[in-house]
Amino acid sequence: MQSLLLGITKYSYFEIFIALGLGILGLPIPDETVMAYAGFLVFQGKMNYLYTIMVAFMGTSCGITIGYGLGRTFGNPFIKRYASKMHVNPDDIQDAENFYNRYGKFALLIAYFIPGVRHLTAIFAGTSLMPYRTFALFAYTGGFLWTITLVSLGYFLGEKWHHVYTYSHRFIIPLVLLSIIVLSIGIYWKTVKVKKE
Repeated sequence: MQSLLLGITKYSYFEIFIALGLGILGLPIPDETVMAYAGFLVFQGKMNYLYTIMVAFMGTSCGITIGYGLGRTFGNPFIKRYASKMHVNPDDIQDAENFYNRYGKFALLIAYFIPGVRHLTAIFAGTSLMPYRTFALFAYTGGFLWTITLVSLGYFLGEKWHHVYTYSHRFIIPLVLLSIIVLSIGIYWKTVKVKKE
């Protein structure tokens, strides 16, 4: 962890891009910590806020696009192979699959904020042969919201940036769960309305 943060301090934008791309693919890289620390460097004036958001978003987008491509190309066998080689918990795979099956494209929008799920939703989207346009719309929108939220949180926390995990899980995840409930009600209402018509 310390070497990763030192790398971000030294190489700045390139290190953020690589770390987030690999982190989204499932490597054991603490994504929230990376972005919060980047936000702290912005707070210190060592990095530019807009550039940091842009690079973090690009790294995240690359990682999730590769995940989608792998899922679309190799399907379920890849997920099983992926789990054993990347040390992904089988329970996380089941949780991610259930989450994706339940919320579909909206899972791509929300899953970034849920540890253990965000690494796998793109693969399930690819496996289910979701059209790329649909994937891109929801996955990249979610990725942008996630990166701007975490980098901004690191910036506003300043010297307390290392508390990002506590703050994100105390405030952001409940907000995301509330969004899921609202989306579910909206989808259900729309379905009922279509059936009545």
